[in-house]
Amino acid sequence: MKSSRSVTNGVITYFSITLFLAGCAQNPDVRIGHDHISGSIAKSPPDYMVCVQDELRGSSSTYVLKENNSLKLFVENTDPDKASGLVEVYGSGKQYQYSAYQRDAWYDHGRLLDAAYVCSRT
Repeated sequence: MKSSRSVTNGVITYFSITLFLAGCAQNPDVRIGHDHISGSIAKSPPDYMVCVQDELRGSSSTYVLKENNSLKLFVENTDPDKASGLVEVYGSGKQYQYSAYQRDAWYDHGRLLDAAYVCSRT
């Protein structure tokens, strides 16, 4: 009887530590994750951002900010630690690149990543 309690306590302790470490391992910045895509765009940065916003219309709040030589479209929040997604466009002249990041892309099948890709091609 005593050994079964020890095993049960050991299992509970193991799972508690595992859950704690998994929570600590997450980086809050949306840009530090595995759900991202990047490439070049075929239109002007403002037109590209409008396209991405149109693709997301009705599903998310979006905010576009101009910062240095880039445009940033945040989804749900302008803080990268709280945003559910971010699209950045940077470059100069006629050559512009984009990077899109989405937190928990599995939840909506990567809708932001799809929008970023589709808009880069049209």
